[in-house]
Amino acid sequence: MELMNCYQEIDYLQDQLNIRNVEANIMGEHIHSLELKLTELEKFPERVRVMDNELMRSDSQCWLLMEEVRCKEEELQKASSQIEKLESTVLDSQCEIESLKLDLTNLEQRLFDAESFAQHAAEHKARIDKLLGEHELQLHEAQNNIDQLVLENKQLKELLPIKAHKQSPSTSGDHLDKQLENGGHAEYESDNLILERMAKQNEESELLIEQLKEELREQKLKAKEDAEDLTQEMAELRYQITGMLDEEYKRRSCIEQAAIQHIQELETQVSKEKTKLSGALRRLQESHELAHKQAMEIKKLKDALERFNSAVNLGTVCKSCSCGFCAMLIELSNCSIEGPSGARSPKSNHINGKLQDQALIEWHPDEASDGDGR
Repeated sequence: MELMNCYQEIDYLQDQLNIRNVEANIMGEHIHSLELKLTELEKFPERVRVMDNELMRSDSQCWLLMEEVRCKEEELQKASSQIEKLESTVLDSQCEIESLKLDLTNLEQRLFDAESFAQHAAEHKARIDKLLGEHELQLHEAQNNIDQLVLENKQLKELLPIKAHKQSPSTSGDHLDKQLENGGHAEYESDNLILERMAKQNEESELLIEQLKEELREQKLKAKEDAEDLTQEMAELRYQITGMLDEEYKRRSCIEQAAIQHIQELETQVSKEKTKLSGALRRLQESHELAHKQAMEIKKLKDALERFNSAVNLGTVCKSCSCGFCAMLIELSNCSIEGPSGARSPKSNHINGKLQDQALIEWHPDEASDGDGR
């Protein structure tokens, strides 16, 4: 009977031993997982330090980006002031163009006046030519009259000796002599008067002809001089107007080309500055987002570290356990926390998301006591 009890007790102890072995295996697996988690928790301070450094670096980068944005804003203000100056320059050039248009209008008015003066001069020249033609016609008629009078004078001079020779020589007496003398004297006086009158008319005609010729020469010379002066003045005016128009066209072309080139350069500069500013704002936004993410990760790490510290503090509750596992867990946690910092892993750029889901391991000694009581 006692042997039977011994066999039963041996079987019971074997069952308890098997159960203890299973529990020991489970505890070993838990210890291994705890060691892994403690190894990861050892990296928390280093990761926090790296996150702090990255946060400081992101803050410095953010400050640099803000400075860059401020510089770009100043450059944009300068560009806007340059655009305003250019607009004022364009307005000044437009005012100059309007003034030049007024000058051009005045020159066109002067040209019109000169053309009207030239037309009046041409009409005056035509009238002078007409008067000269009339005077030449009168001169030709006077010359014909003079030639006719000279011919008549010559004929009269030829007729006087013939009449004197035709007087009869047979007439005698004083009466005939007196009559001949009186008649010849009267006829001679009348002929002389006619000749004198004709000579006077001839002289007057010659004087008039000379005077008309002189006036004709003066009028021709004056008309020629007026025509030459007018032609020269018109040529000079056309040359001056053409030169002024060419210079104004070149000047306006240069001003417009320079203004267009300056506007294009300013527009290109403004577009570049806008592109740089948008890039800087995008980088600033990215740095803010990165800083926010890093702050959230640091907060999560701190929360996980606080949970781990609370778990370590909970180890004092397990000192009354008689299994000895809780004391081993406390000793293992103390060794893990007080370990050298030089053995920590430098991999701190990526935070494991599983740290958010770490659960506190609780030991239930009632299960072991229940096993002992079987």
